[in-house]
Amino acid sequence: MSMKDYIESLESLSKKQLVLMLARQRLEESHGIAVVGISCRLPGSIDDAETFWQALLKGRVIVEEGLGVPTDSMGRPRWNLAAPDLAPLADLLARGAYLSDVDLFDAERFGVSSEEATYMDPQQRVLLTCAAQALADAGLSDPARLRVGVFAGVSIVEYNFAGLRNGVNVEDLSPYMGTGSALSATAARVAVGLRLNGPVLTVDTACSSALTAVHLATMSLRRRECDVAIVGACHLLLSPFTTAVFARAGMLSPTGRSRPFAADADGHVRGEGCGVLVLKRYQDARADGDRPYALIRGSAVYQHGDRSVMSVSSAVGQKRVMEQALRDVDVDPHHVQYVEAQANGARLAGVIELETLAEVYGRFDPESPPLYVGSCKANLGYLETASGAASFIKTALALHHREIPPQPGHDELDPAIPWDRVSVQVPREATPWPDTQRRMAAVSSFGFTGTNAHVLLEAIPDPAPRDSRPRDAPAGKHYWPASNVWS
Repeated sequence: MSMKDYIESLESLSKKQLVLMLARQRLEESHGIAVVGISCRLPGSIDDAETFWQALLKGRVIVEEGLGVPTDSMGRPRWNLAAPDLAPLADLLARGAYLSDVDLFDAERFGVSSEEATYMDPQQRVLLTCAAQALADAGLSDPARLRVGVFAGVSIVEYNFAGLRNGVNVEDLSPYMGTGSALSATAARVAVGLRLNGPVLTVDTACSSALTAVHLATMSLRRRECDVAIVGACHLLLSPFTTAVFARAGMLSPTGRSRPFAADADGHVRGEGCGVLVLKRYQDARADGDRPYALIRGSAVYQHGDRSVMSVSSAVGQKRVMEQALRDVDVDPHHVQYVEAQANGARLAGVIELETLAEVYGRFDPESPPLYVGSCKANLGYLETASGAASFIKTALALHHREIPPQPGHDELDPAIPWDRVSVQVPREATPWPDTQRRMAAVSSFGFTGTNAHVLLEAIPDPAPRDSRPRDAPAGKHYWPASNVWS
């Protein structure tokens, strides 16, 4: 139908019919999106949602557990720190939250040849494996019969850097190096590996990639471009020199801790991991008998480009993305009881973020209902591109269990934050969710280039219990080119 024909058809409708049509359209746009499946692979041998939840409840601090330089399935360290140019980085690289055995991959399960698996970025492998686990958690045994969208966050591919360092001959080249190292191939790897049909795209907005992918996936579901959406992000730290660059920029904690909103906050610890969600329209989830963890109610993405330096945090940008998300769902800010903050341990950024939260959520009044604020970066380290996925999963689990986990690392709150003038609290111990008519939470994720994302979640009215079966340990064969060794 042409635009002219469409306008003429609208003119033929009565006022009552137009109002009804607009109301239905608005209902469709604001309908809840159910989180029906979750999987994750996080530092500290956290390989499923239940293990992650227990770690959060215990206030476990992975970055303090002395994981050191990660090893592969053969026990070999990821970097040879005896190399002359790597030795000065030894202490710095030991302060990280890493995954082990990222060389393992069950290629046969996904119909991938040995050569292709060898030259496939392990971020693709981990994401594909987690996506299969998330579908199993959602009870989707035959997703190929549905329209399934894939929205994957990834920011950098460092897999081939060691090979470039060591020198690669023409004989060492493989046709699979193209798809194996292309950012654009990440989401497609999931779609092809699981034989899925629907919209597929890779998202890179740096640390806000995961929540930006959630935003795009919810819009795709509401527009009925897909029936199910797989949303995930993966981030691995394969090059030692990126950590050195971040240290030069003054971003990393010299004491090896991430302490959001704390008086002794001094930066963050780098981490790696993967998180994947399976989303459905809520009405479809109910019809299918699913047991959702939580509902996505609204979201927004915003970049405030009017600033002198790209990497400087913008209070205006944070404020506007939060306000847009609230407008998207038309919710009273006081109905939100918890925010999983971007807070990564940078003191100034923490002050800016908390004051912005107090302003937008109407908590610049000590008599207002309390707004709890936390950040799992204190537990896991800063997972960068995958950080939003971990934050989202934590928040969905908290809503599902009706409990707010404790925030570790707060011997003393940052005195630069006006705690006595705001109704904002950092939970020092596990706290029952406030008994309110609507249980709502928000998640923030800010990219270092300025693209911010904010997502609003709501608890399911009567959540059904879910199985808490632990995942199997990473399995498969060793796939790693001999040239991809940092020595």
